[in-house]
Amino acid sequence: MISFPAIDPVAIAIGPLKIHWYGIAYVVGILLACHWAHGLIKRFPFSITHKQFDDLLPYAVVGIVVGGRLGHTMFYDPAYYLSHSLEILQVWKGGMSFHGGLLGVVIMAILYTKRHHLNFYQLADLMALISPIGLFFGRSANFINAELYGIETSLPWGVVFPKQLVARHPTQIYEAFLEGLVLFLALNLLYKKFQKLRTCKGLTGCLFLSLYALFRLCVEPFKVQEVVVQLGTHRLGVGIILCMLMLLLSTVLIMLRLRACRTISGSTAPLL
Repeated sequence: MISFPAIDPVAIAIGPLKIHWYGIAYVVGILLACHWAHGLIKRFPFSITHKQFDDLLPYAVVGIVVGGRLGHTMFYDPAYYLSHSLEILQVWKGGMSFHGGLLGVVIMAILYTKRHHLNFYQLADLMALISPIGLFFGRSANFINAELYGIETSLPWGVVFPKQLVARHPTQIYEAFLEGLVLFLALNLLYKKFQKLRTCKGLTGCLFLSLYALFRLCVEPFKVQEVVVQLGTHRLGVGIILCMLMLLLSTVLIMLRLRACRTISGSTAPLL
């Protein structure tokens, strides 16, 4: 087993001002994702300029933070947060929902593309290619905060987290690897290799949803399910339910995008 490293969640403290690693991870992830997006815009014919993407960034950040926090509070423990409403604003304590943040970004992207007459589907592809960078740093921040850890394990890489007496799966690291590194490499390599994936706008975004859901479902059984829902004779974690719905929805969206792209091209040949 591995003892949890002595990492103070507060990276910098100057008097009453405290800067948490959690916040730094989000800032670094967003900046690196923005840098990668500029490279993609130069290399591929995305119908968005560098300035338009930079102008979109504040909208995306608002969507991530507001959507992520509201998603966490409303998806996982609405009764508690509705009775302790001020704690909804305490983002620095952790507790951000990917699904909520995703909804927030999608809403902001729709509003932005309508206002600036851009193609939403192509912007969704661009966002899908860069989002795993932020996911990697976000999951790393979960590890630093010693939150969202897994069930007990006797495996040699099990970690004894603070206030825990037994080793547990470091599921934050599993997710950082799968949802961050693997998802980033898979999407970007596929986008580079298959021209049809680039010409069928929106398909990469839908593929991101499917792969994320699959990777997350691989990890969820090893996580401590703090919030579960009774479905008949089965008890399922909220995260599992959300990812199953996400996988189902993304599968439908992929079929719809493939059909739409075939109709536009007038071809019945496979797109990939």
